[in-house]
Amino acid sequence: MLVQGALQLPGDKSISHRAIMLSAIADGVSCVRNLNDGADLQSTINILRDCGASIEQKEDKIIINGKKLHSPSKDLDCGNSGTTTRLVAGLLSSQKLIFTLTGDESLSKRPMKRIVTPLVGMGCKISSNNGLLPLSIDASDGITAIDYDMTVASAQVKSCILFSALGGNNISIVNEIIPTRNHSEIMLKNMGVSIEREGSKIIVHPLKSKLKSIDISVPSDPSSAAFFAALAVINNNSNLKLTNVLLNESRIGFVEVLNQMNCLISKSNESVHNGEKVGDLTISSSNLKAIEIKSETIPSIIDEVPILAVVAAFANGTTVFKNVEELKYKECDRLRAIIHNLEAFGIKAYEKNNDLFVEGGKVKRMPKITTFDDHRIAMAFTILSLTSFKKYELDNRSCVDISLPNFFNYLSEITK
Repeated sequence: MLVQGALQLPGDKSISHRAIMLSAIADGVSCVRNLNDGADLQSTINILRDCGASIEQKEDKIIINGKKLHSPSKDLDCGNSGTTTRLVAGLLSSQKLIFTLTGDESLSKRPMKRIVTPLVGMGCKISSNNGLLPLSIDASDGITAIDYDMTVASAQVKSCILFSALGGNNISIVNEIIPTRNHSEIMLKNMGVSIEREGSKIIVHPLKSKLKSIDISVPSDPSSAAFFAALAVINNNSNLKLTNVLLNESRIGFVEVLNQMNCLISKSNESVHNGEKVGDLTISSSNLKAIEIKSETIPSIIDEVPILAVVAAFANGTTVFKNVEELKYKECDRLRAIIHNLEAFGIKAYEKNNDLFVEGGKVKRMPKITTFDDHRIAMAFTILSLTSFKKYELDNRSCVDISLPNFFNYLSEITK
């Protein structure tokens, strides 16, 4: 199969969430273009509307008229979105609201104690289902400042605390030993918040006035780009260009990993927009070698591990992903899902002490892909099946709608 052409993908999901949320409490009218079109973003929009936000969806942009939010009259449904859950908890608590967050069956199994602990430390009254959804949060007594040591490398947890601290009574500090994606810090600074990093400490001042409104175009999602980059890498004589991709250093760890595996990836047309680096990626097929991916790299590629595991199946040797325990707490247990599907295709893969091992080899059979209702598992193993057999079969195609509803159409555009 030949992979050729150029793609511009929808906006980055992480930036899209943050832009909509922060614009809802900003001063004046904000405009967000090239918003991510996945179901997770719709969950965020619906929740903010339930709290009184003015959000108008037009064909090519979203218009948000910032205003004072109010406590909702019903439970807030986060759908399948962990980002929505954790960031909204911080945002709405900063506004001293009383609310309950719910979600679908998958989201209701994901750990929320990691945000409950700091929010309680900041003065919120919270009841939960043993650290799981539903979460009932009462922030009506206001937010107190906190000096918090992160216990897990999570940009969602960090952002929850930073957002809540906007309504605090003093300066808050988040101690982050292992850096995670920094979109919240960049956007908060651009919207007028006094926030700085000193070593591992992120220092945020409470708002003295409303956030500034924004007018931005969201760059393409690098996590989505990774699937198409992988497709080009593992198919001979392929050449693909991905345009206007977010190139934030905390998000393109997968590019460095692929380069270490002997892939041919180059950047061009680099620029900075609204504090975020943007540019094009050109990817060519190459002969892959196995590598060991260190534990300190994993936070920057945690969403790309499923597709990188697929790439590893085509490499010469055994690729090792060190300390990927966090995969167990995603939309599904992704560690189990990766191993299950690789073995179904005849590729040897196993876990030992939270390390993932993938032995490169020949794909032996074409199974129906078990998606575990997880968009990234579905897309990763579609790439594997399409490369090996020029066709694919999934037990749930629609789960890709969470982040990239047009995934299968994009595949058709660039494959011959």
